[in-house]
Amino acid sequence: MGKKTTGTRPEREAVKRYLQQYHAAKQKKRILEERRRTLSADLRGPSAAPAYRATPSAKPVHPDGAGAVVFQIADVEERIEAQQAEMAKAVQNVMDLIDLLPVGSTERTVVEMRHIDCRPWDQIAREVYMSRSAVFNYYNAALDMLAKHEDSGKLLGDFKARNRGTKK
Repeated sequence: MGKKTTGTRPEREAVKRYLQQYHAAKQKKRILEERRRTLSADLRGPSAAPAYRATPSAKPVHPDGAGAVVFQIADVEERIEAQQAEMAKAVQNVMDLIDLLPVGSTERTVVEMRHIDCRPWDQIAREVYMSRSAVFNYYNAALDMLAKHEDSGKLLGDFKARNRGTKK
């Protein structure tokens, strides 16, 4: 996170958390995809389970080896699909809030690049031909505009209500 993007005002922080929902959903999907890759690699590898036992085991039978991995992969794939739907919803929410910024403004460009394109600050600064500090100033100005905008209150309130039960 950038040093200058944190503010003392709770409204600004609420806007920032709202804007970060797409990036968080994208990160969760990336983690699930990595888990699927790991499980698929396990499936291709040799099984640790013995092929044949001369005597029956006293332990209860659990799916192991390739069969268990296949079920795990299927579970992860279902979670990835659900996360893709969550990402679509999150990007739409973020775009709805960004739409409150003036079209063509530098503030809007910076926020879009940061929260929709998920670009790092250095890359944003290079692409808009500004210093990082100037980019932070535009970003903070955008957060302030969104925090003060009368239509952002409903979006932020709905977001807070949806996420009340998910906080730890």
